[in-house]
Amino acid sequence: MATTERRSAVANRATRRTLATIGEELLQARLGAGLSQAAVGAGCGMSRSKVGRIERGQAPSASVADLNRALAIVGLELAIRAFPTSQPLRDIAHLRLLADFAARIDPRLTIRTEVPLPTPGDRRAWDGMITGATAPAGDTWPVALEAETRLRDVQALLRRIALKQRDSGVGVVVLLVRDTRSNRAALREAHMALVGAFPLDCRTILDALAAGKAPPANGIVLI
Repeated sequence: MATTERRSAVANRATRRTLATIGEELLQARLGAGLSQAAVGAGCGMSRSKVGRIERGQAPSASVADLNRALAIVGLELAIRAFPTSQPLRDIAHLRLLADFAARIDPRLTIRTEVPLPTPGDRRAWDGMITGATAPAGDTWPVALEAETRLRDVQALLRRIALKQRDSGVGVVVLLVRDTRSNRAALREAHMALVGAFPLDCRTILDALAAGKAPPANGIVLI
């Protein structure tokens, strides 16, 4: 299943679970208050049948306002918040950045996108992973890729990459950055912090990968 379809299916399942939970809480609170579905509906401006569908978790078209109104009648308040669970789906700009980079390396190298960390239950993933082999021994090596089309908080980015590198056990990470004026300015501003974590320059990284070899250390590639 494609990444977009997989994440859509996960979101749909989460929506059904949420609606079922809210419906059950509405039902129990309504019964505890001694109210009928018709009374709740009359109090919040919806039909008895719609209240019933919400209670059964079968009202996917119910808006947040609908849920809030129905819950308020039985003395409940809807609380919603978002929290991170995984890497966000990369947009077309990120995919193009990865594709532009892939065109610059040895075609015999294997490159995959959205590669999850190996720890069970860890929802983080690398934007990409290059795999090659060292001749003549044939030992395989990985290089992780992190792609950024627009640099914002460089310090936060460095912390995120450092934790992923530690937890994945990957020896080398290449930070891919789209070559724009604003990104160059951000890199210059954060130079002192970046040089320690990513000591290799763009040419050194690309020369190694174009020859089918693993770079010896982390580096940044502007494309």
